[in-house]
Amino acid sequence: MTPMSYMPVCMFVQTIRPKEGWQVYSSAQDADGRCICTVVAPEQNLCSRDAKSRQLRQLLEKIQNMSQSIEVLNLRTQRDFQYVMKMESQMKGLRSKFRQIESNRRTLLTKNFQVSYH
Repeated sequence: MTPMSYMPVCMFVQTIRPKEGWQVYSSAQDADGRCICTVVAPEQNLCSRDAKSRQLRQLLEKIQNMSQSIEVLNLRTQRDFQYVMKMESQMKGLRSKFRQIESNRRTLLTKNFQVSYH
């Protein structure tokens, strides 16, 4: 195992101490709030000059940037989708009005033709 590899450990968070050389990276709890799994990573000062540590930090920054970009795109997509749904509703309303106008026009033409013909 490399110094910077993450090690999933199922244990209670209270048993992890910084002096052991590990820090809590993430944890999961069950419905009752008990810790069921904790992911720990080596403390940052343990191997901060390590090339793999630098690569991992750079990768983490890239992932965070991508995550932010995805969030922005998601918000834009939601906004655009709402706009499209609103426009679709308006188009249905216009289509209905045009059908009514066309129907009224035909009715008027038929009445005018009948009046003019007699």
